[in-house]
Amino acid sequence: MRSLLALTKARGRYVTKFLVCLALSAWGFILALGLRFDFDPSEVARLERVAWPLILLLSLRALAFLRWDYISSYWRYFSTHDLGTLFKGHLASSLAFATCVYLFSIPGFPRSIVVMEFALSFLAIAGLALLVRLINETPIFGKLTNASGIGREVVVIGAGASGHLLVRNLRSQKQLKYIPVAVLDDSDVMQGVTIAGVPVTGKIASLQSLLNRYPNISVAILAIPSLAPNRVQAIKQMCEESNVILKKLQAFEDLACYDISSEHELSIESVLEKEVSFTHEEEIREQLSGRTVLISGAGGSIGSEIVRQVLPFKPRQVILLDNSEYNLFTIDCEIRTQFPNAKVSAVMADISDRKHLESIFTAQPIDFVFHAAAYKHVPLLEDNCYQAFKNNIVGSRNIFQAAAKYKVRRFVLISTDKAVEPASVMGCSKRITELLVQEYSQLLLRAADGGLDAATVRFGNVINSNGSVIPKFKEQILAGGPITVTHPDIERYFMSIREAVRLVLTAGVLGARGEAYVLDMGKPIKIVEVARKMLALYGRKDIEIVFTGLRKGEKLVESLTNIWEHPAPTRFPRVAVITNHRAIRLPRVAEWIEALEPRISGMSDAAIRREIVAFVDQVSTLYQNAAAADSPAEAAVNVR
Repeated sequence: MRSLLALTKARGRYVTKFLVCLALSAWGFILALGLRFDFDPSEVARLERVAWPLILLLSLRALAFLRWDYISSYWRYFSTHDLGTLFKGHLASSLAFATCVYLFSIPGFPRSIVVMEFALSFLAIAGLALLVRLINETPIFGKLTNASGIGREVVVIGAGASGHLLVRNLRSQKQLKYIPVAVLDDSDVMQGVTIAGVPVTGKIASLQSLLNRYPNISVAILAIPSLAPNRVQAIKQMCEESNVILKKLQAFEDLACYDISSEHELSIESVLEKEVSFTHEEEIREQLSGRTVLISGAGGSIGSEIVRQVLPFKPRQVILLDNSEYNLFTIDCEIRTQFPNAKVSAVMADISDRKHLESIFTAQPIDFVFHAAAYKHVPLLEDNCYQAFKNNIVGSRNIFQAAAKYKVRRFVLISTDKAVEPASVMGCSKRITELLVQEYSQLLLRAADGGLDAATVRFGNVINSNGSVIPKFKEQILAGGPITVTHPDIERYFMSIREAVRLVLTAGVLGARGEAYVLDMGKPIKIVEVARKMLALYGRKDIEIVFTGLRKGEKLVESLTNIWEHPAPTRFPRVAVITNHRAIRLPRVAEWIEALEPRISGMSDAAIRREIVAFVDQVSTLYQNAAAADSPAEAAVNVR
């Protein structure tokens, strides 16, 4: 019914415009006659001079309307293209009319009327269309088309192609109720000019003075996608001081589907005051080019980004492995669209199923494994300990054993800062997988068969990953609040997904026997400060922050290393290797898993938790005692 009403309304609008254009053509014809005969009523009103030529003209004009279809143009957005179409149709119908007048020699009809009518009716129709556009684009007429009369003033930063289109877009989309009042640009040529009626008032450095002069500006839109991060940060600071929302147009192509109500906010990397830098491209390319790469957890936040960053290095084949049909389907569709020539296989598999996993490794030789498959949500795993053991621990053992058995060159385990002095089942499960990689690596080293190179990568919170605080805060802000934070003193390390994955790829280059790598992540940031910065970013400092209390398994402070671990620099800046973490007599991790695995399905969550925590505590105690004795070198690794 709604679509039928819309269709009826559209047809009614078309018929109305059709009749209006015919009426203006008739008006042009009558006015031309009046001008030709000095408005002498006796001359103008002669029926044989008016009726038949007018009927002929309107018939030809109606055919031109249908042939060139310029009645369909939306006058609210009337453009030079529409003006050209109108001119061609009008000229064609007038030439046809002139031909008929000449051939049929209508008595008493001056041929000059043809030219005069063409000019008058063309100007009338074009003028009406431009008037409709003017009414919709000029603020003085805003209340005629915007019943509420409400609008938010906007300053656009950047007068390039993106800025031009953005200003015109905002001027034409009155339903969004955003009014561009000024443009800033560093180009000397642009100073003093206007864009769609909006003046370029100065350079970007004058933003603060502009905001002082225009106190009603509530939104600033950065239309320079390539602006340096330090300048973006300076702009953000000025906007925060004036309580102005800063939005960023990420790319020129964004204007194709531009909608300010859901437009890209300033990236959270800028909110957390961190710059993303990528290096080591050539060494990573040497390792991955022409190789077969398997990525477990390929549909997750980290796994999918690994896929995106690996493919530009032109591997021979990439195998996407995930147990989630939806996640696997999503990343597979994305990659096949973005990299149509890449050889990609999507494999739905559960890494806890050892036989199925081995069949994947036997199907083709695999060179690299990036193991990102894991359950990661701390409170959820506190009540689902069986899945934590089965997926995070048993699954990791299975995929590492398969990699070693089938001669994979390199294996990279994705770990977390929650594995350091773990206080949760999730953290304990990741700590056990770290120990497992360490143990198996030493066994392979003793076998001296030139086997698998393995490494662990440890990092903190990943910005904008599924279920992390950034998307959660954004959702709460858009819903009107409040923002919920567990504790005023809780703090975490943060890095972007791109940073985290570049560390993973770098570890793939460095990867030695069981070593763990960490990134220099700077200082940890309080979660409440992230919340406050996001509120400032969205211009919603009025939203309340509510503290809900720590959840099960959650710590106030995370660390990237244990007290007995010592980060040492590598040949890559900001990447450190953890040394001295193997020089201790360890219990056999694999034997512990093998012993517990047959019993686990019949155990309660509490019993599984006790087993996992007790094992990690045993290992931690051994390390702590060695650190207290300050003689780790006296012990040898027991991996008989």
